[in-house]
Amino acid sequence: MHGFDEGVEFSLEWEELPEPAASARGRYEDCLEHHPECPHAPHCREPYEAAVGEYRMVLDGHQLGVCREGMRRTGMSYPAEEPEFPDWPFATTAEWYAAPQDVRDAHKAADRAARVYRVPGMAGIPEFKVRESGPWSVGPEEIGEALGRYEAAPAGVRAELEGGGVVWPLWLDWLRDPAGRGGFRVD
Repeated sequence: MHGFDEGVEFSLEWEELPEPAASARGRYEDCLEHHPECPHAPHCREPYEAAVGEYRMVLDGHQLGVCREGMRRTGMSYPAEEPEFPDWPFATTAEWYAAPQDVRDAHKAADRAARVYRVPGMAGIPEFKVRESGPWSVGPEEIGEALGRYEAAPAGVRAELEGGGVVWPLWLDWLRDPAGRGGFRVD
């Protein structure tokens, strides 16, 4: 919880968005996939940002630290080494856009495998997924396990966390929603 720059923002967003947010994200991501610069007006990011607001939680470093500390105290998270992401095999962004689609797809699949990595035999959310901006993906199983561990934590610890400020209760309320929507992304 200490030593984090409060000016750094962490964006947490549902993996599966309802419409029209899902279409807006899809268009934005498709545009990023195919164009170094968005050629559309309005820029594809604008409708996406406008539509995703209620499905996103933005925390500064201190706030995310409060969440991490509460998760540790209640067994919702566990320490773990983060997986290796695939090396970026392209010298420039232009090389990425010029690469054959199968090469790009293989790189994206390896990247996705690192994003969703779970430590075998562990329950809850690995701390690396909420320690720094991702790209990470926290799955519904991880969220469900974490919420189950929270409910099983000592009542005194839960009461202390719930009465200790606004961040923890907001975090718990928000966390319940993406559990049924494919989890959430950390960027």
